[in-house]
Amino acid sequence: MVRVLALGVLVVGSLAIADPAPVTRMHDASAVLTELLARTDSVAKEVAKVRALPLKRPIPNEVIDKAELHERLMKLASDGKTAAETAAEGLALARWGLIPSAADYEKLVIDVLNEQIAGYYDPKTKKLTISKSVGDDREWAELVLAHEIDHGLQDQSFDLKKFEDLPQSEGDAAMARHALVEGDGIAVMFEVMLTRLHRPVQWSPELSTMIEKALATPGNDDSLDKAPLAIREAMIFPYRAGFSFVAALRRRQPWSAVDAAFRRPPKSTEQIIHPERYLADDPPIPIAIKPPAALPGYAIAHNTVWGELGFDLFLRSHGIDTAVAAEAAAGWGGDRAAVLTKAGDTRPEHAVGLARFDWDSEADAIEAAEAATRALDNMVVGSVVERTQTRTRWLGVDGTATWIERRGPALVMVVGAPLWSADKLLVEVWTATSVARSRK
Repeated sequence: MVRVLALGVLVVGSLAIADPAPVTRMHDASAVLTELLARTDSVAKEVAKVRALPLKRPIPNEVIDKAELHERLMKLASDGKTAAETAAEGLALARWGLIPSAADYEKLVIDVLNEQIAGYYDPKTKKLTISKSVGDDREWAELVLAHEIDHGLQDQSFDLKKFEDLPQSEGDAAMARHALVEGDGIAVMFEVMLTRLHRPVQWSPELSTMIEKALATPGNDDSLDKAPLAIREAMIFPYRAGFSFVAALRRRQPWSAVDAAFRRPPKSTEQIIHPERYLADDPPIPIAIKPPAALPGYAIAHNTVWGELGFDLFLRSHGIDTAVAAEAAAGWGGDRAAVLTKAGDTRPEHAVGLARFDWDSEADAIEAAEAATRALDNMVVGSVVERTQTRTRWLGVDGTATWIERRGPALVMVVGAPLWSADKLLVEVWTATSVARSRK
């Protein structure tokens, strides 16, 4: 749903709880940085050995301050996207109630990254950038370095720029690939740490749970904590769920199994959350959306795939309990969500949200519909005007119509439709959204 920077950025959620032995903390920051730079080549060789990827050539590095980092992030945030595409993404998030209508989406993301980032590897420049604010913890700084060097190794073997170059309309697949990239980096960090301590790595489910807790929102009352849930969780997901995915592959196989995943990438966040779906090569159901005739003058401003992660975040953003949302999102088969606007009108409250979801079974769809109905109850300011076993409709105080309807294993949601279009759109939404082809 939210595609954050396609970079090897590291959200600094401390792995201290996973460290089985105490280490000395608090060094002089400038001395740590000097030592870190001096050790870049040796750490690269260490990471290459642990990760079992060749270091084909040295990875150049540079050090920048916070001000320069902010400028870089501003440029990198729009890399591959036009200003209009970024604005459309923010519009869509606001229309579905995932960020406040008045929020500056790009600034929100940049502010969070600028505060959290410690370093990044840019596949475009092939360069490792380290922030002067990397900190005064030498051991942690080297783990951050190991993480970013791993991205350099990935790039040398798998061409990260090409690997993550998917259109905005395939947001879920892009998030799945990003999760593989970052999960690999977190796994390498952990294995480097244990290798230095001469301890074996056991890729158990318990380890995945522990690392996921370590990478949860740290609760520091910073910009990450204060960001809307959908933004915050989408930023953390690639590290947390990505690690669990890589750990699941490593549980029974060597690093070559992870290499194979770069050659046959996961196709959805469902495959990341449920690695068995990836191993079974269970692809998403492709859904197509076309502008409905019931909305003359409207055009699609943004469309993408939410995926299991996106549906889960939609529910949670509108008050559904985390466990209930996860259960309702499971069984996801495929989707597409679009936002339509009139020419020249980019106000989220005037846009129309239209989405279709297909589920693995009718039972899964019923469970999803029940949770989504409760979410829309919380989202819509208005009153229910129809409630049946398969459809619920709301009349908003702003004079718009919202509804959710299920037919067998399929589900459609329409948010903020003008009343004059509602009766025709109620029928046409099912033909405007369709399965593009059968699941293979």
